[in-house]
Amino acid sequence: MKSLLVAALFGSALLAAPGASADQKARDNILRAETQIAALNPADASSASATHYQTAQLRLTEAKTAEDKGRNQESLWRSEEATVSADIVQEDIKLRGLQRTVSEIETGIATLRREIN
Repeated sequence: MKSLLVAALFGSALLAAPGASADQKARDNILRAETQIAALNPADASSASATHYQTAQLRLTEAKTAEDKGRNQESLWRSEEATVSADIVQEDIKLRGLQRTVSEIETGIATLRREIN
């Protein structure tokens, strides 16, 4: 009888574990996206990639709302979308910096050519 009770309790714990794992994964993804978005400079993000920056913020809000309603899979998807959008913003910011550098180098080369000729 005791072994049946232990087996039933153990089985219940195993059934509950995947849900807890999904809850934690969704929460971890939200925290990761939140941290990534918070690390962006709002002025740079808005000027480099305003649409993706707004999308990242919106998807993060949707992920939090889904989590509050217990919709872990949706929360996970939305937080991953927020992270991808934030990645795009980060890369767009880097690209703008590189474009400025290229422009400065081209200006320097043009100046040197004028001085040589």
